[in-house]
Amino acid sequence: MAKNKDTEKTTNNSPDVQEEEYSVKSNSLEEENKVLSELVKSLEEKTLRGQAEIENVRKTSQKEVVKARLYASESLAKELLLPIDNLQRALEHSDQDVPKSLLELVLKEINQAFSNNNVKEINPIGEKFNPNFHEALSVQEDQKKGPDEILEVIQKGYSIEDRVIRPALVIVNKI
Repeated sequence: MAKNKDTEKTTNNSPDVQEEEYSVKSNSLEEENKVLSELVKSLEEKTLRGQAEIENVRKTSQKEVVKARLYASESLAKELLLPIDNLQRALEHSDQDVPKSLLELVLKEINQAFSNNNVKEINPIGEKFNPNFHEALSVQEDQKKGPDEILEVIQKGYSIEDRVIRPALVIVNKI
């Protein structure tokens, strides 16, 4: 009987059986390698996407910071618009009551403050009407002027960089 067990052991260790075991183990390792390879590729892709997302967020936040700096003086400018208009009206109608030079000085200082904060005046007299920068109050006919040309500026407009904070109030030529 001992011989039968030894014979069985010998037959189990035959080259064919060993090849099958090696083949099965080899297939199993290949499948495991494929799965691991796919997992690595998936993780690399997720990592790249994560890095791209972080870069996008960083760029967006930098743009927002730049915008905030550019337009930080917008509320100040809006508050100063009415006093500027009133000073300009006072200059137009003043005779001797208020020294004209004083009003001119105040107006000059306010305009300098605007200039320092990138606030630009929109005074479109003679330009073609643009609804992005102008607000038409009325229409008049003047044959000497071109169509849609601004004939008169009732109230100047103001902008910061490319953003209009108040459009110019104008009278437009209609032919």
